[in-house]
Amino acid sequence: MKNILKVSVVLMVIMMISCGKSDHKTVDNFLDDYEKVVEKWEASIADGEFTEEDSAEMNEIIEEMEDEAKELQNVTKWTKKQQERYAKLTERIMDAIFKSMKIPGGFSF
Repeated sequence: MKNILKVSVVLMVIMMISCGKSDHKTVDNFLDDYEKVVEKWEASIADGEFTEEDSAEMNEIIEEMEDEAKELQNVTKWTKKQQERYAKLTERIMDAIFKSMKIPGGFSF
């Protein structure tokens, strides 16, 4: 299930970035924001103090990031470096989600 979820997220974004026009700055800004989210949740989960409130906040932030990604549908020409960065960040956030599921009161869908 873990791998299926990761692949689904990556495929969804690849489909979204394959339409529209090029705007590298918008993509870079999105990736910068996404990286901040990933780092926040990695740190939160690493301390082992992941609460139900943290889970609810993570759900909300992930939904917001999905909405932002949808806005990038008009951006097509992601550089290879941007695509690789996105894939690595997605893998990191998915790892954080699965780690949080092992903490009592951790992440839930």
